[in-house]
Amino acid sequence: MPKLLKISLYFYCALFASALQADTELDPPEILLGERLFLETRFAQYFKKHLDQGGSMNRAITKGDPALTKTTRFFGLPPYQIPFADGPYAGKTYNCRVCHLVDEHVEQQELGMRSYSDFASRSPLPTRDDGQTTTVRNAPALVDASLPRENFILHSDGEFSSLAQLVRGTLTNRNFGWLPGEKSAAIEHICKVVQADHGTSELATEFGAISYSEAFSGTTQKNKPIADDYLIPKALRLDIQKASCDEVFAAVANLIAIYTEDLVFTEDESALSPYDLFLEINYLPKTPAKNESHLAYSQRLLGFIQNLKKNNKLQFVTKNPNTKDGAFRFHARPFQFGAQQLAGMEIFFNQAQHDKTAKGNCIACHAAPHFTDFGLHNSGITQVEYDAIHGSGTFNKLSIPNLSARNQHPDRYLPATHQHPERTNLFRAIPSEANPTTVDLGAWNVFHNDDYPNSQERIQNLICNNSNPPCQSDDHALKRSIATFKTPGLRNLGHSAPYMHNGKISDLHAVMSFYISTSANARSGSVRNADTEITNIMLTPNDIQPLVRFLESLYEDYN
Repeated sequence: MPKLLKISLYFYCALFASALQADTELDPPEILLGERLFLETRFAQYFKKHLDQGGSMNRAITKGDPALTKTTRFFGLPPYQIPFADGPYAGKTYNCRVCHLVDEHVEQQELGMRSYSDFASRSPLPTRDDGQTTTVRNAPALVDASLPRENFILHSDGEFSSLAQLVRGTLTNRNFGWLPGEKSAAIEHICKVVQADHGTSELATEFGAISYSEAFSGTTQKNKPIADDYLIPKALRLDIQKASCDEVFAAVANLIAIYTEDLVFTEDESALSPYDLFLEINYLPKTPAKNESHLAYSQRLLGFIQNLKKNNKLQFVTKNPNTKDGAFRFHARPFQFGAQQLAGMEIFFNQAQHDKTAKGNCIACHAAPHFTDFGLHNSGITQVEYDAIHGSGTFNKLSIPNLSARNQHPDRYLPATHQHPERTNLFRAIPSEANPTTVDLGAWNVFHNDDYPNSQERIQNLICNNSNPPCQSDDHALKRSIATFKTPGLRNLGHSAPYMHNGKISDLHAVMSFYISTSANARSGSVRNADTEITNIMLTPNDIQPLVRFLESLYEDYN
């Protein structure tokens, strides 16, 4: 082993030992309270129904939501997803964690760890009588969701412009069993749960055995300060018994957002990916320079690596310095960055216009270090799913209204919201054989939609800025938003399958095959509203394996 690598590995072992010691310490109180609220199972509409039928607020529910009996897993073949294992929240009602799992199934080889996502292509929904059984889209991983960037948007279609907005929307929407138009009822119910909590539940005992009133006020019922471990900052405190329900709801959403914002592990030294360790031991820059774009940084990084390779000075990673056996703790893959991973990285980063083979052009949308541009793109996956149901070429023939026609009949075309519960969700729906007019058009549903005012400028920037040709009108911009979805990050993909916004691709090899096919179709002009960058992908089947090995080098080992 080269001396430099030995020194580097010793350094990381020391860091890991320090991190293990730090893990015994509690998180800051505001994050602990946010986590408790994230795990709270009484905010769902199903629990309100339990209360309406005479159930107790502070005792276990008599009958849990049937949708939680099993954890659903995607298989890639009909029926695509099935109830697979006992659900961790069976006998209870929905909380945030149901769709954003972590280690609930870590002991089951077929399931394992999660990066705050579930195992379904489309997540099961709480039981209501509206006929909906799953979400329209795949649950996004929450890890790294809060990374700062320009034009900050969240959810696949850019519906939210902050984590607090996302939390408020989730707590009052169908994910928790609330139908469009029931927002006020949801807020009142959540407020009632928080105000009436006694701090005696199993969840409360894991977080200091204090009531929410005590946790939010910072004092016990006997007016004594609570323990420092659970004393949130003064700026976040609230007398929830005197506050309005809107104030209580805002405080709850804010604490959950603070917790979620903390789910960033990319720079955790005890969870370094093989890729990050490869950069470290070769003294390569891990982040862009000041005022350098992520794309420019990625191109510069590739130049450094190719220069080291040319001079035979690259050092490779062969084992995990944070484990005794040198393997991942939570991935069934070798912990390594070697020649094959490097070959995949070169393909992934390659944008050379003259190169007609092995050109991934992946960094156009997935630039380092986060491997996402957080933008909106149409990869063609919506068309592939629709055409698979209705026949080749049918998505290109689907009638999609322009902005003027949509504005004339918003109830027919736009998604239902609390402001407009009568709307049909025609173009924010799972495509089905029974109804050829239903499809999911992504950001098209949010763009130029007055029900989402906070996202408009940001979506406009993502759709139209730096575009070629530029958007010529609002109608032209809306047309360019058809079937566009937010670019996901590519770190730790081993814990977030299945992939794509509809969860229709089960493994990374299939993802690569999809891009080989869809890029060829885009170049032939057969992909509706195809992203320009998709047409610049030039891959062959021989490129799949090294690309997959590179993506596996981005796996992380946090818990």
